[in-house]
Amino acid sequence: MESVSFDTLTFDHPTASRPARISATLHIPEGRPARVACMVILTSSAGVQRHREHYYADLLNEAGAAALIVDSFRGRGVRRTVADQSLVSAAQMEGDAFAALALLRGDPRIDPARIGIMGVSKGGVATLNAAIAVRQRWRGGFPHLFDLHVALCPGATAQHRDPTTHGRPMYFMLAAKDDYTPAELAIEYAERMRAAGNRRIKVKIYGSAHHGWESVGPVFDIRDAENWACCRNLIEDDGRHFVPGLGRALDEPDFQAWARAHCVTRGARAGGGTVELKTRASADLLTFLAAYGFVG
Repeated sequence: MESVSFDTLTFDHPTASRPARISATLHIPEGRPARVACMVILTSSAGVQRHREHYYADLLNEAGAAALIVDSFRGRGVRRTVADQSLVSAAQMEGDAFAALALLRGDPRIDPARIGIMGVSKGGVATLNAAIAVRQRWRGGFPHLFDLHVALCPGATAQHRDPTTHGRPMYFMLAAKDDYTPAELAIEYAERMRAAGNRRIKVKIYGSAHHGWESVGPVFDIRDAENWACCRNLIEDDGRHFVPGLGRALDEPDFQAWARAHCVTRGARAGGGTVELKTRASADLLTFLAAYGFVG
């Protein structure tokens, strides 16, 4: 494991225009060939966890791929965003991911044609956003794109009105009993992305799973969780949020204020994972990655 740091990519979004120095850990498999595939791993709102982000990095290493775990919180003086998602936005995490992509493309140990992105929950939002075509314009034409996207239990209450992607392979891994980032919203988003032209989208729903199934043990309550599950909106091409209940679009600060007053609730459930579920989901992930040459 190697510690690395880099400056985030700032771009044309109200929360993604703030500079920050980001830390990350690079995990390279032992006995690697000259160049290996790599997945950039973005965290949930709980931050970097041993049982989640490091678990996935170990899983990838054992399968012959590298992993870069990006810590979007520490460099910004934040420990977690569970109780206040505005502390670090998904747009900021998106900027971190693309800065990490540029870093990896210059690493001689990494195959520049096989760099993917995966994220859990909040990191899953940034993973989906990284696939949306219009956002490349927001990023000022930043030239690099990820070759593959994996979103685990991503929040999908905010969906781009134009869901056209860059056409890269995408995998949605969802929990049927998720009351934090409901699976049905992500399913809808995946279907809209398919209708917009991306035929390389796979959706897997785990019928017995809750949010954060990587945590093996009983289901637990996250009482302070800021829950946006009821805040449906469409992101316009100019970045504003169209709120169906209002019939109009709000800019980012106004939408944040409106949502907290009208649709954000408190509390969610997570955990409830089993060794069998975690093993099965891990195998499904590796099967998807193998189909696109990321693992052997």
